Amino acid sequence: MLKLDKIILGHNPLFGVDHLNQARGNDKQLKFENKSALADVLRFAHSKGIKAMMMSTHPRAQVVLDIVANDPVLKDDFTIYPLLPYIVKYVRQANEKGMMNLLLDILSKTSMNQKFNMMFSGVKGVLGQNVHELIKLLIDIEMLPFKGHKLGAIFLHDALTDLAVGLGTDSVLDAFRDHVESKFDVPAGLITKNVPLLRGKLDDRGWSNYLIMASFNKTGFFVNPSLEETTKEVRRPGMYFIPMSTMAAGAISPDEAFSFLGEFETINSVVVGMSQKKHISETVDIINKYIKG
Repeated sequence: MLKLDKIILGHNPLFGVDHLNQARGNDKQLKFENKSALADVLRFAHSKGIKAMMMSTHPRAQVVLDIVANDPVLKDDFTIYPLLPYIVKYVRQANEKGMMNLLLDILSKTSMNQKFNMMFSGVKGVLGQNVHELIKLLIDIEMLPFKGHKLGAIFLHDALTDLAVGLGTDSVLDAFRDHVESKFDVPAGLITKNVPLLRGKLDDRGWSNYLIMASFNKTGFFVNPSLEETTKEVRRPGMYFIPMSTMAAGAISPDEAFSFLGEFETINSVVVGMSQKKHISETVDIINKYIKG
């Protein structure tokens, strides 16, 4: 039985991401430019029983990771669930600097020994035309900021998960899972925009009891191909499932959101983006009322 944190704090509000209102997102981003305000929210969330956070390699992620690492309580009692990679960062920096300079910038944060090992793996992958070696290299690079942190699971971004499925290169998912679970000793999770399609592919590859995260909420917001089809897959055994976009970007109340999710015995963990103390207190109570941990 896979044991994950019941409540995983979503990073979007802390990074200024709001799927319904960009102006509201900008306000949050300005608020949390203040490190003290950010640390205060994290400590408050922890005091209410939230001891885990989803974390991409967003440019501001290091600020959050430093707060956790240097806090006397959080450093030993806060779990990070990395999301790899932060796609926008690579697209933007590759356009600005070129791919080689981007790689050099990333490697500048590593020790000489790490540089050598990573570059050797990358060259070996290119020369051998081994895409799996390159995948391992990219995972290792992306995981550098998380060194020393307690990890819960490592997730592959839906853009890459769904691209692999769409192109028929499902072996990429095997490589991701195998490397994550062997090197970092935590579950490898896949994020997707289409649970039924992904489950079909994983079942065909012989996967069992796999970990998937996807949008799932009462309104069907961001739920593809439909709420009805996804609901069937969430109820079907053989998958550990973590819903995100649980409150449909704020379109429904916490009580509506989690009373709906509480109807599924297969859901024991949820990702929730929260940045206000009152909201955190109310939402935690409601989640504990409906979701079995």
